[in-house]
Amino acid sequence: MRHQKVTRMVLAAMFAAITAVASQIIFPLGFTPVPFSCAMIAIYLCGALLDPRTAFFSQLAYLLAGAAGAPVFSYFSGGLHKLAGPTGGYLFVYPLMALAVSAVTRRWGRGFFKYCAAMTMALALCYAVGTAWFMFVSGTGLAASLVACVAPFVPMDAVKILLSAALASALSRALGKARLLGTNI
Repeated sequence: MRHQKVTRMVLAAMFAAITAVASQIIFPLGFTPVPFSCAMIAIYLCGALLDPRTAFFSQLAYLLAGAAGAPVFSYFSGGLHKLAGPTGGYLFVYPLMALAVSAVTRRWGRGFFKYCAAMTMALALCYAVGTAWFMFVSGTGLAASLVACVAPFVPMDAVKILLSAALASALSRALGKARLLGTNI
């Protein structure tokens, strides 16, 4: 029992760190304050490989580190001002996204297409919460917010889902064979 708790804590910390690193792989788009980031890949893998509780707390740890000022958000930034800013809604939803991917894959099973479906649901959640927050903070209407915060990201987010699902499929097979992935983790 104690070993499982320690394992979960280590995995949560590891995926929080992976998310922090992936958040620095960014491509700014000049027409929107929302940067294109690889953080979603880390979140998708976190949800696909960890149990729902560990996946959720992993991303919550990432947010808390950033809120405390650790430079884990894009552009090596951190602090409460980042969470309160126009892109804060996209950050706040990370724990729920990881939880959703994990819960759906636990319910439906593992596999490339099941991962794609779970990750697409999580992305829809991200778009909904993040865009609503963006509208609230910036005072921008729905149409303009969708043009700035969703439309430019859809094609690359689809690529991230395909890549993440392929990685999750390969990793879950390898970890399963090594008996490192299972319901006890």
